[in-house]
Amino acid sequence: MLVSIDQLQPVLRELNQADAISLAEMMGGSSATWRIDLANGEKLVFKAYADAARWRDGKEAFAAAQLKNLPIPITRYLLIDDSGSRLPYPFAITNYLPGVTIQSLAGHPDLDSAFRQTGALLRQLHGVRMPAYGAFGADGIVQPKAINGEFVRGVAVSGFERFRHYGADPALADRLEAIIDARFDDVVPYSRGPVFAHDDLYPNNVLAIETADRRLNLSGLIDFGNARSTDAVWDLAKCLFCSNHDMPGCRPHILAGYGPIDHPDPEAALRYYTLLHRVIMWSWLRHVGTIPAADTPSELIEDLREMADA
Repeated sequence: MLVSIDQLQPVLRELNQADAISLAEMMGGSSATWRIDLANGEKLVFKAYADAARWRDGKEAFAAAQLKNLPIPITRYLLIDDSGSRLPYPFAITNYLPGVTIQSLAGHPDLDSAFRQTGALLRQLHGVRMPAYGAFGADGIVQPKAINGEFVRGVAVSGFERFRHYGADPALADRLEAIIDARFDDVVPYSRGPVFAHDDLYPNNVLAIETADRRLNLSGLIDFGNARSTDAVWDLAKCLFCSNHDMPGCRPHILAGYGPIDHPDPEAALRYYTLLHRVIMWSWLRHVGTIPAADTPSELIEDLREMADA
């Protein structure tokens, strides 16, 4: 997608911003994104949603708005527009958060501290109580569920349908689904209520800056495209699963920063929800073509086989 300064100038003036002097494409995230450098030295972010499937009807802005009272650096939306009157595609303009992704800091001497801060950040998010379980839309929770069991059951049914649809070994699918059913009552009913879940909190969505003495301080949390309302342990399991996959060894540091897990059997709950996350992730990677065929060797499938045999 081509985006020009001339296209953005009228929009920026409408927002009472200084003129743009340069654009720089930003990597990471689920949408095409550019940093806008303004004439007054400030910066903004422009997100273009050329693929209609990625335009989430304002759900990212709704998600970010739920965190407005938290003292954490997050994306703030200045404008969301899908009218086609300003630009010929949906787009958003947000504040700019400094720093680089934790993922880009592999080998940094203070990396363990960044992971502990990540765990503490996740704990803060989980302090935001929500009225029901479910996915976010522009105006609230879509098809809200009153209890965790109803939410998890729906996700599990849908997840295994897609798992089979994309060609997973039927015998493996049956064994994994049997585990989810058999351990449901031991894990799922103990939810302490729905909370804000980023559902994609891993090193590529957390920013940090380095201080003069080479310490790392978190400077931003980005990409709310997956955010929803879930049980806290559900979201913690997703964070640990994705983070440890990308940066092995970070799990104990994230857990140390997060603190006590509010469940009578934390390890069983984390393992239960991780199984579901792996099933869903494999199906997603098949859907987008990262895993091109069902018989393509996959670490996810090997992990699921191990879980099925445990």
